[in-house]
Amino acid sequence: MKKKVKVLLFVDRMRHGGIQQFIVENVKHMDKSKVQIDVLTLDDGETYPLEKVIKDLGCNFYKLKGIWINKPTDYLKYATAIDKFFTEHNDYKVIHMNASSKNFILLKYAKKHNIKVRIAHSHNIDFQTKNPIKKIIGNILKVPMKKYATDYFACSYLAGEWLFGKKNIENNKVKVIHNAVDYEKFKYKEDVREKIRKEFNIKNNEILIGHVGRFTNQKNHTFLIDIFYEMTKQNNNVKLILVGIGEKEQEIKNKVKYLKIENKVIFAGFRTNVNEIMQAMDVFLLPSLYEGLPVVGVEAQAAGLPSFTSKDVVTSEVKITNALEFISLDKSPKYWATTILNSDLSRKDTKQELKDAGYFIEDTAKYLVDFYLK
Repeated sequence: MKKKVKVLLFVDRMRHGGIQQFIVENVKHMDKSKVQIDVLTLDDGETYPLEKVIKDLGCNFYKLKGIWINKPTDYLKYATAIDKFFTEHNDYKVIHMNASSKNFILLKYAKKHNIKVRIAHSHNIDFQTKNPIKKIIGNILKVPMKKYATDYFACSYLAGEWLFGKKNIENNKVKVIHNAVDYEKFKYKEDVREKIRKEFNIKNNEILIGHVGRFTNQKNHTFLIDIFYEMTKQNNNVKLILVGIGEKEQEIKNKVKYLKIENKVIFAGFRTNVNEIMQAMDVFLLPSLYEGLPVVGVEAQAAGLPSFTSKDVVTSEVKITNALEFISLDKSPKYWATTILNSDLSRKDTKQELKDAGYFIEDTAKYLVDFYLK
C-alpha cells in the first residue's frame, strides 16, 4: 500500500472564522487514503471548539504552547519552538501556511528541515491590526515570507496582490484557490426555514436581515446597525439577526439599546448551524471595511440569498452569482437601506453558477490533494 503524504496546515488559532472554516471544509472533503492532514497553531491561551472538530476529522492537532506574537522578542521563543517542533515531527512533505507575513519564521524553519513544498496562502487584503507600526513590520516581513515559500496561494487576485505583489500576479506565480462551499449544505430548504424562523420567533410577514461574522472592526457592525436602523424607519416588519462573537459585541449591544431597537435585533452568538440560519434569512448584509474573499459571501449565494456587500473594498471576485450586489461605503446608511428594501428579495437558484465558477468544495479539496501529491 502506498504511503500517505503528510501535510501540515498552519493557522494562528482555531477560533471560528473564514480561514478556519476554509480549513475544516476542505479537510472534510479530502481523500484521506492519499494524505494525512495535520494542523498546527500558536497559543493565545484559549481553547476553541474547532480544535475538537479538526481532531474528529482524523487530523493530529498541535499547538505551540505559550507561543503568541505581540512583540519582537516573541519571535525568539517562536523560532526555538518551531525548530523543536520540526525536529520532533520530521516527516512532513508539505506545509500550507494560512496566515500573513508575521509567521514567515514557520516557512524559514520548514526549509531548514527540508520540507520541500512550502505554501503561503493569502486570505485577506489587509492586516488584522490597526497599529501602524505593526503594519509596517508586517509589510517588511513579506520579503522573507516570499523568499521561503515555494508556492503562493490566494483566495482572490486582490488578496494575492496584497501579500505577494503585483508582479507575482502578472507572472502567474499566484494560484487562486476558491473559498468554495458545500452546496448541498446551503441550498434552500423550506422546512429548515420554517424551523429556524420559529426558533427565533420570526413571523411570516417579517423580513429577516442577516449577518455572519466576528464582532471586529473589519466587519463594520456599527455601520451595519446604522443601515438597519434606517430600514426600521422605512419598514416596521424588519428584523436583524447577528451570528458571531467578538470583542466589539458589547459595544454593538449598547448601540442597539441606545437606538431603542432591541426588540428587532437578535444576537445569536456562536453557531455551528450557519447553513440553517441562512435559510431563515431574507437578505444577507456584509458591509465590511475590507475582505480577501469572504467565505460567508459565497455561502449566502449558495443559499440563494439576496446579498449586499461593500463596493471596492470587498473584491469583485466574490460576485459569483446574480444574488449578490455591491454598494459603496461612501453611500449613507439611508441609501443602503432604501436600495436593499427596494430590491428584488426573491430567492435565487445558484447551483449551476457556483459549479461553473469552481466554487464546489469537492472540486477545491481534490485540487489541493492533487497539488500536495504532485
